[in-house]
Amino acid sequence: MTNELRSSGHTVGETNLHIQLTPAYRRDIFADSLVRELTVAYVMQRAKAMKIEIVALECGPDHLHAFVKNWKNWKIPVLVGQLKTYSSRMMRKGHWPMFSDKLWGNKFWSAGYFHRTVGAVNAETVKRYIEEGQKKHWEEAEQKKQTTLFNFSG
Repeated sequence: MTNELRSSGHTVGETNLHIQLTPAYRRDIFADSLVRELTVAYVMQRAKAMKIEIVALECGPDHLHAFVKNWKNWKIPVLVGQLKTYSSRMMRKGHWPMFSDKLWGNKFWSAGYFHRTVGAVNAETVKRYIEEGQKKHWEEAEQKKQTTLFNFSG
């Protein structure tokens, strides 16, 4: 594992953060690949404007994981709020018909989020965890779809 300490001003350190965001009502809006790609693009766009680095970002059908580096100048609620607010506004403003059957009102994200600061872990390890961890969610979604189809085809 490489040492990725950064120095700025009078500090030296490493600031890594794992966050998980969930769409409103835990709907599976990311099963639509275009909704997923657009949301990821808006989250990345806002992160770049905030001068933070997202080194891994993956979606399950009903949630988004991100591994964030260099966020030391932001409080976690402000950082997450910025990412959620911008991506929500852009998705609802420009792409509402794509997911309006699953969400309603002015909501895109649920009110809460998961976060965990991550110590000396290299980005590749977390990226692998996020990517591999999402496979089970997609497999579960496919099984639910098949079960639902089976139940109604009777």
